[in-house]
Amino acid sequence: MIETERDGGTFMMRRVLATGAGALGLFWLAASSLGGAAETPPVRQVVVPVPPPPVTVYDTLDSGETLAELLVDNGFDPPAAYAFTQVVREVKSPRRLQAGMVARFSGRPEQPPETVHLLVNPDSLVELSAGDEGWAARVHEVPVVIDTIRFAGLIESSLWFASLSGDVDRMGENEFKEYVFHLADVFMWKIDFTRDIRRGDAFRVAVERERRPDGSVRERKFLVVELMNRGKRLQAIPFTRPDGNREYFDFNGDAMRGSFLRYPVDFRITSSFSSRRYHPVLKVRRAHLGTDYGAPYGTPVKATAAGTVTRAGTWGGYGRMVEVRHAKGITTRYAHLSSIGVRVGQPVDQGEVIGRVGATGLATGAHLHYEFLQGGRHRNPASIDLPSAPALEQEYMAEFNASRDRALGLLDGFDLPAIPIEEPVIARVAD
Repeated sequence: MIETERDGGTFMMRRVLATGAGALGLFWLAASSLGGAAETPPVRQVVVPVPPPPVTVYDTLDSGETLAELLVDNGFDPPAAYAFTQVVREVKSPRRLQAGMVARFSGRPEQPPETVHLLVNPDSLVELSAGDEGWAARVHEVPVVIDTIRFAGLIESSLWFASLSGDVDRMGENEFKEYVFHLADVFMWKIDFTRDIRRGDAFRVAVERERRPDGSVRERKFLVVELMNRGKRLQAIPFTRPDGNREYFDFNGDAMRGSFLRYPVDFRITSSFSSRRYHPVLKVRRAHLGTDYGAPYGTPVKATAAGTVTRAGTWGGYGRMVEVRHAKGITTRYAHLSSIGVRVGQPVDQGEVIGRVGATGLATGAHLHYEFLQGGRHRNPASIDLPSAPALEQEYMAEFNASRDRALGLLDGFDLPAIPIEEPVIARVAD
């Protein structure tokens, strides 16, 4: 609004902006004459509407729905939806977007969205903004918070049902299940968790986590693990070599990893090594010089150690079979496979997938038959001491010792739990 004041025959004018809840009012005041008495001037009011505030809508990609269909449902016309998907393609194939992906649309009511955010995976957010030259895409990394937790467990029956203590209230739902698998992986060459764990065994752990804003964990890694098994203390400390290879070593720098995996598949044993077993197909008792693992058809089969493939094909009652020659005169065989993924003469690494579980040869159902031979003689891998991987190189020992001491320091004041010892009840004999 413009106010006028008379001062000695001269008008002084000031412009004042008046605002209202729904619109901007702009008032103009003009003088009719510089002389004589001032008359009430005419007022012209111009109302400029305030645009409505932006709105945000969330939607989810349904199973079988395309990104273009999701866009059309949220205000895009088909040509605009097509142009949008072409921009998305620069950072992520629209065909690879998973059902359940969350999309956030922002813009003015009754208008096409001006910005779109696509949470293409738990760690990547694609932001798309409309401009004069079309849509532009940017990829944002979902921020994480790094923290460290400590927890311990006392085993009553199995690792799965351990009584937990420590920072348990800071764990997410089902988070401990992930640690169970990790614990088993760390000690798999030293302990058979299906047979060697006893009531009263215990463990304690320090873990570094990367947590997303929603509380889920993007990455977790053990900083130190200690396990008490049958009165024997086992410690595992990770160390990363300059090439990025991260492995676990004991207090003295000896490898926790063995040169052989205990199991070629992560499933239960259905038939153990035996000198006299009833054969379900031949209906006779004969030696079973291997171990059978019950596993679903198509389950990946891993080489238990590094070596060279010496057989890869069909071989009598073995069906489809792979044989691998290892160091120190050791050979392993993997039989009844549905498919083979290696060829004769090919080198393989420990843990490399060499085939898939099947039921070829003399087999009544899908399973893996695994054999371990040493010097040409069948051995039971569950009852022999398998060789360990090489110890940490001497050139890294000084760095490892410093890292080990820092890691073990994380467990200071956080003792291993133990089953309380009940004091014996002494009966008093009356005088």
